[in-house]
Amino acid sequence: MDPDKVDKYKQLPLSRRTIMDRQHELATNSSEQLISICQMEDAYYSIALDESTDVTDSTQLLLFIRVITADFKSYEELFALATLKGKTQGCDIFAAFIEKISQAQLQLKNLVSICSDGAPSMRGKNAFFHCFHEKRIA
Repeated sequence: MDPDKVDKYKQLPLSRRTIMDRQHELATNSSEQLISICQMEDAYYSIALDESTDVTDSTQLLLFIRVITADFKSYEELFALATLKGKTQGCDIFAAFIEKISQAQLQLKNLVSICSDGAPSMRGKNAFFHCFHEKRIA
């Protein structure tokens, strides 16, 4: 910042609404860039799932993504947040996962791995992946 122009900077109107709008634009732009990288044919990604409950007893599913491109650039970000309604069984988590992947128009053929935190709804050999084969998602 130029010390001679400090007074001009102080005159800029930065209301709460303006700051909130700018933060929203930055977050949206960052998400769009991440999704466009993930949609490339030569980009492969893995997903980490974490389920938690907030102070209002709403169950939230966080999806973190790691993307590797053909030129070995790596990106890691919070990909999506889904609110789970009703039950929080493996199939419910799977449905939220598929919904977020579909919204971003990501190809499942580029999905390399899925990992979870070992929550009871995700444990067992049939908990999450049984839904995958049951719904015949390709």
